[in-house]
Amino acid sequence: MAQTAASPRENFNPCGVDNPVLQRARNWARQAAERVNGGLSRYRAEVSMFGSASQSPFVDNGDGTFTFRFRGGAPAEPPTIESIVMVTPDPNNPIIRIDYNGSIQSAPPPAQPLPETPPPSNMRSF
Repeated sequence: MAQTAASPRENFNPCGVDNPVLQRARNWARQAAERVNGGLSRYRAEVSMFGSASQSPFVDNGDGTFTFRFRGGAPAEPPTIESIVMVTPDPNNPIIRIDYNGSIQSAPPPAQPLPETPPPSNMRSF
């Protein structure tokens, strides 16, 4: 009996392991912010920059690069710094560019409203 190949999405995370390319990019972005902000004794990135990379605040730019926008600050203090870091996660030719690193400029994105569901076709609006 022939087996069909699993779709790429199924192979992407079969054991709860993150996409290694995204994980590498996220780590490099966080490490760049740590370096520019004085090291780990002076700066810690927000918790979303640790753990599962797929849960980090990133945008896939569609050209092999990722942009991460995250906050950080002094350890055990509320964040005061916002960083925007673009990463090309090619291990042979990595590019890490800090596009912004300064005072927090943006509010967290608002929660997206749930889509409105049209009434079933057998119900009329009054």
